Amino acid sequence: MAGKLLVPIDLVQESSWRKALPQAFALAGATAADVTIMTVVPEIMAGLDWRYSIRGETGGSEELKIDDLLQRARARLQEIGVDYAPEDVEFDLIARYGTVYEEILNVADELPATQIVMAAHRPSLSDYLIGPNTARVVRHATCSVQVVRD
Repeated sequence: MAGKLLVPIDLVQESSWRKALPQAFALAGATAADVTIMTVVPEIMAGLDWRYSIRGETGGSEELKIDDLLQRARARLQEIGVDYAPEDVEFDLIARYGTVYEEILNVADELPATQIVMAAHRPSLSDYLIGPNTARVVRHATCSVQVVRD
């Protein structure tokens, strides 16, 4: 089953890629699928900037440079991908800005992905839970979703 695997990760939570990336690369090796690693810069950053500037705590709102954030996110994705990809295996990178689960679903449809491989949750949550973004992706994805537990 050659296809496209989408691996969404959270750049600040190593648990989101520590097991998911090796699993995705192993699956890609067995099926000749292409791997796309993605991250989403959450939209809430703009909301926080706006609220603080309204209260006068920041001395005004500096324009949020989304392109700079996305460029840094892509650079970090590249570092992580190189650390986990087998030698001579290529992968694609996508960084988006917005609501996490919506952007994951959008990218999955755009590729189109044959499977999404993602972590279950952050380790601080109880073992029987999956995070809200993972749960929404599982419910609404039009392709298979493999949830990798830490």
